[in-house]
Amino acid sequence: MGSNGRGNGTRRPLDFYETAAWQTRALLKHVPEIEGMIVEPCAGDGSIVRVLKERGLVVTTNDIDVSRSTDMHQDATGLVFWSMIADRCDWVVSNIPYKMPDCLQIVQHAVETAKVGVALMLRITFPEPTAHIHPRGPWLKEHPPARQLVLPRYSFSGDGRSDSTTTCWFVWSRKRLAGKPILCLYNADLEFASIPEIEEAARLPL
Repeated sequence: MGSNGRGNGTRRPLDFYETAAWQTRALLKHVPEIEGMIVEPCAGDGSIVRVLKERGLVVTTNDIDVSRSTDMHQDATGLVFWSMIADRCDWVVSNIPYKMPDCLQIVQHAVETAKVGVALMLRITFPEPTAHIHPRGPWLKEHPPARQLVLPRYSFSGDGRSDSTTTCWFVWSRKRLAGKPILCLYNADLEFASIPEIEEAARLPL
């Protein structure tokens, strides 16, 4: 997945930052409608894919980095990739790069392509209707997310320090979703983490 301004402000190559397993488990708990054929357009190390497959979901994986073990190696900001997977894409689930305009382009392509829905981990500030630089207000007005799952801050740097921004699962769906449209999952890092994951987090410096 991607980032903009994480940790010390230096981005990793291709904006890759792994996703904690508890973050994906929280998504599946609160959006049980995610089923069918799933596409992960920015799979990276497969951290999201592993949790999806644990739940028995069929996932098509992609990453622009050819060193990654994914089904495809296409640029998710372009139309070629989305045209290639359109017939096997019920849901899109991913933690995509946050750098603009790449982020917005991927969001737009995913929402247009998915037959049922899209769940993307983004900055909580994504719905801001920016007007001048990479404007997304007009698009968001026409395509508001159906659900937002606000997550606790997570150390994407792996050193125990919180990220510089709060993240949120934004969900778009062509079908009505059961439950509240906005949820604050303030203890999701404990509720959905395994015991080994909690123990590992406890060993990190404060």
